[in-house]
This record gives sequence, structure tokens and C-alpha cells, in this order.
Amino acid sequence: MSPHKDECRPLIVGIGASAGGLAAFKSFLANVPAEPNMAFILVQHLAPDHKSLLVELLAAKSPMPVITAADGVVVKTNCVYVIPPDATLTITNGILAIASPAPIRRHRRPIDVFFSSLAEDQGECAVGIVLSGIGSDGSVGIRAIKELGGLTIAQAEYDHHALSGMPSSATATGMVDHVMPAEAMGQRLILYQEHLSSVAKHTDGDGVRKDIRARLGEITSLLQTGVKHDFSGYKETTLIRRLQRRMLVLQIDSVAGYIDRLKSNSDESAVLFQEVLIGVTQFFRDPEAFDSLNALVIKPLVASKAADDPIRIWIVGCSTGEEVYSVAILLKEALSALSGVSIPVVKIFGTDIDPRAVSFARSGRYRKGAIGISPERLARWFITNDGDICPVPELREMCVFSVHSIVKDPPSSRIDLISCRNLLIYLDTELQSRVARTFHYALKAHGFLFLGTSESIDRHGNSFDILDKKNRVLQRNESTHRDLPDFQEVSSQVPLVPQIAPAAARNTSVDDKIDKSVRRVMEQYAPAFFVIDRNHEILRLEP
Repeated sequence: MSPHKDECRPLIVGIGASAGGLAAFKSFLANVPAEPNMAFILVQHLAPDHKSLLVELLAAKSPMPVITAADGVVVKTNCVYVIPPDATLTITNGILAIASPAPIRRHRRPIDVFFSSLAEDQGECAVGIVLSGIGSDGSVGIRAIKELGGLTIAQAEYDHHALSGMPSSATATGMVDHVMPAEAMGQRLILYQEHLSSVAKHTDGDGVRKDIRARLGEITSLLQTGVKHDFSGYKETTLIRRLQRRMLVLQIDSVAGYIDRLKSNSDESAVLFQEVLIGVTQFFRDPEAFDSLNALVIKPLVASKAADDPIRIWIVGCSTGEEVYSVAILLKEALSALSGVSIPVVKIFGTDIDPRAVSFARSGRYRKGAIGISPERLARWFITNDGDICPVPELREMCVFSVHSIVKDPPSSRIDLISCRNLLIYLDTELQSRVARTFHYALKAHGFLFLGTSESIDRHGNSFDILDKKNRVLQRNESTHRDLPDFQEVSSQVPLVPQIAPAAARNTSVDDKIDKSVRRVMEQYAPAFFVIDRNHEILRLEP
């Protein structure tokens, strides 16, 4: 079922809980009408080898029928479905699928699995609710629901388990729309569904509000004033969906009303900024793609380097840092396989326009059980600190994080590998073209580019050769010359180090002369250098 094919279809509400969430779920059901015109699917942590009495226990409190979920069942409104023991539950086209037995305990995350499938299947009509329980299951799924336009809710915790509980783990992602008591959630869902139906008359065939499109320029201008970033080059449909979602959460009906909020509430621009970005990431996201990267790029790159030839990698749009550390792990594993040779210096630059995400990445603290990494790598490359999982110092020392805009801040150069995954899909064609030119300039000769599995740079196909089409691993084509785009505005934030000074960015002919005549000499005799013009302005800074 397409997420936006029918804007008025009922909500499907996924609810995650562990054994400690039973009381909360009873309270939730007791405050939901008998015919709310939505479906509820409970995914609870159940002992695989014990018969569950959950259906019987809940039926006594629910105004709706409570049913054990079964394979092939079409989800109906005004029903409660409960996951059976020793099973994994997913949903596709509104139909439940059961896989049994469940994975072994250490790999079992039934709430994340169901929430993620629900997000893909239902889009903005998906709701994810995390109730009380120990651990962090549900945090990854909450991100998926938020990314695809659904509503996210976490229970307000008051017990002694709160700091290590599932609701607090979900809330810590920054992806939860509402934190509230279980008994208040039913009414919130009713209001959300009513509002979702009321705005359907404003949408076109793609589920996009026509009235937002008409005033999008005004909104992006206000957003730029508030957060100093211009989103006018983002794909229009994507940006409108983010705005629609924010209006749904606030239950603001009119575009004029939301514009008034942007003007009158100084915090709203920052909240909308986060809503537009939604940095959904995880360690080794798309494992097959990372396997390809490792085989085609990381291992050959490490093998080709001498001790005095540093490895420089740039992760663009790094969000909270998981991808940076994933690449660092691959590099450390490849380096550890070398014996009897000198090890090159490695620097991985992680950049993002979101200062909050960059700060999180720098801290390198992740919720235990939420990082989705193999037990072997977890034991080798992470340590536990106050209940959180942190990269070991030798991993962390390889990584440098900074706030940087790929659109308005000049890049570094002499990069061996650029990874930019799931960012280009949000940019319009003109902005994608600009970013592709920047990447071509920043990469070394025969450097590599790693994109998301849904991304391409077709307009610049002659700038890059395809090494793995499916997994989007590319290599810089040396037969094509690309100038650096004109960066008229340089961010006051700390850019990717080292940066190209504004004067160089404005004068590509000067820059080309530096590349052709100065760099060869300076790299041989003085690895660290800067170049100035007759006015003592810095044209190039290199480490």
C-alpha cells in the first residue's frame, strides 16, 4: 500500500512494550473508544518457550476485540492484534506476516523490526508508541516512522527504570513527537486522525498540500532567517511533506497559521530545521553496500598506501556519527591485517549542518543494544561507559567532526573517499549538480565516491566511473575536468578542515595554477603549507 495513495485511510498503531509495559497497555486500552477507526498491533517481548496469556489479560480491559496476530491476516480497524511468542512480526500492504522461530535473544529486536516495516508500509498513517520496558528496542523503529512521516509517541516514565527504559531510549533519539502518560495517548490519536482527514482536501494526487506549495518560498525564507541555512534547493515535495508533518503534530490547519507560528515563536525555526533534516542513520546501514565498499575501496586503499601517504576520508551529512565509526572500523580491520609494514595515518572527517548531531557524534555515546552491530565488532571496537556504548579510543582518535554545509562551505581536497549517503535524494537537480562538482574537485585522482542505494548522479555520469552500480560505489574519472562551484557565502561555523579560503573558491583559474604548479613541489618538500596572494589573503591551506 502506497503511503500517500489514500490520505484518509485509517491509522495503524504499532505499540512496543516489554513485560513491564503490560499495565501501561491496559491503561492505554481503557482510554480508547470502542470504535476509534484505527487498528492496534502490540509487539511485546515474550518468553519464546512459555504460553502467553496476553490476549486473555488484555481482552478484559479492551473495548475492542483482542486477537493473536497470524500470518496472512489483513489488518482491520477497531481490532487489537498481539504478537505470538517466539515470532517476528512485520506488515506489508496491510497484511501481517509471521516468521518463526524468532532470532536468538541477543539479536532479537521485535519492536524495531515491526516499526520499520510499518513505516515503509503506511507512511504518515503509521504510529509508533513505545511503552515501559527495559532496554532500547523500538528506538531504531521510531526513527524509521518519523523519517517516513508517521507519528511517534513515548510513555512518560516515572519509575526507577526510567533512565534505562525503552521510552527514554526512544526519546533520546530526538525523534519522538509526544511524551505523555499512557492514558492520554488514545485521545491524542483521535485528534491526530481527525486532523489528518481534515487536511486531505488541500492535497493533490501525491498527497502534497497545494496551499503549502504556494507559500513555500515565504516559509523557506523565514527558516533561513532563523537557522541561517537555505532550504530552497531541497526537493519541493520532500520539503512540503516535512512541513505537512510538522503542522499535523501541532494540529495547525492553515498555512497562514503555521507561518504566524514561525514568525512569533523563536523556537519553531529550530524545531522545523530538525524536522527537515531527520538524520536517520545507523551502524553499517545497508550491510551489503558496506561489504562492497570494504572489498572495492577500503582494503585496496589500505594496501596501496605507504606510511607517509595519509588516508583521508570525508563523510558528508554524518548525522550522529554512526557511519563515520562504521568506516573507521573497516579501516582498522584492514590495517590490522597488515604485518611488517608501516601504517599510514588515517583521518576521517565527519561533517553535518546540524550542530546538535555533530555534538552527539563527537561524544560518541550510543545506547546499549540500539546500535545494530555484530557482537564480535561490539566486543572489539566498543567499551561500556555508564551503560552507554562508546568507540574505543583508537577508533575515536581517527575521527574529526565539524559543522559544515556541502552547499555553502568550501570543501577540503586530496580526499581518498567521500561517502554521502541518503542526502542527495533530498536535493533538487540543480543542487545535486553543484554537489557532484564539489565531490569531483575534492577527491584525489582516482578517488572513490560512496552514495546511498537510492541515489545517483546521472547528470555527471562522465565524471565518475561505476564500480558497483547496485551498491553505488563510484570512482573519479580523470578524463573530465570539473571546476569547483562558486561559494559566495562561507559559513561562520567551523568548516571541514582544512578548507579552501574564499578567495580561492572565487577564482578557479588561480586554484588550477596552484594545483598544477605548486602542489607537486609542496607535497614533496613541505607537506604542510599555505599559499597567499600579493594582498596576503590565503588562497590555499593544506595540512
